[in-house]
Amino acid sequence: MRRTIFLFCLSFFIFSIELSAQNFSGTWGYKIDGNYITLYGDKIQNQNNGGRTGTLKVAIWATNYRYNGGRINGYTLYEYTLDPLDAGRYYYDVSNTGWCTYPPSGSYYLTILLLEYDGDYKIVDYISMDGYTRF
Repeated sequence: MRRTIFLFCLSFFIFSIELSAQNFSGTWGYKIDGNYITLYGDKIQNQNNGGRTGTLKVAIWATNYRYNGGRINGYTLYEYTLDPLDAGRYYYDVSNTGWCTYPPSGSYYLTILLLEYDGDYKIVDYISMDGYTRF
C-alpha cells in the first residue's frame, strides 16, 4: 500500500521573552504518537496581584539549539489556546492533544512555551527539554 504524506511549509517565527508573573509550575512534557502530539503539565499560574492575563497559548517548538530565552527560531509542532487567567488563578492538570506538524528530517531540541497575547504573542515562560528528538 502506498502512503502519501503532505507536509505544509512551516514558517519561522521570532518571539521575545519578557518578565511576567504567568508561568509553568510542576512537571511538563509531551508524547508523540504517530501524527498526534499531547502536551501535558501540572499547572499554569497567574501570580499577579490584580488584573487578568491576555489570551494564553501553550506551544511546543523544535529548534536546532537548546532554547535559553530571548528570540526563538524553529518550527512549531503544535499549539493551543487558553482563555485569559485572572490574577491568583491557575489552570490545573493541563493536557491537550492535536495534530503534530513535523519539522524537516533531523534532530532537534524541543521546548514547551507559554505565550501571552498583548498586541502580539510574547513568550512569558518556557521549559527546554533535555537532549535531541529525531524526526
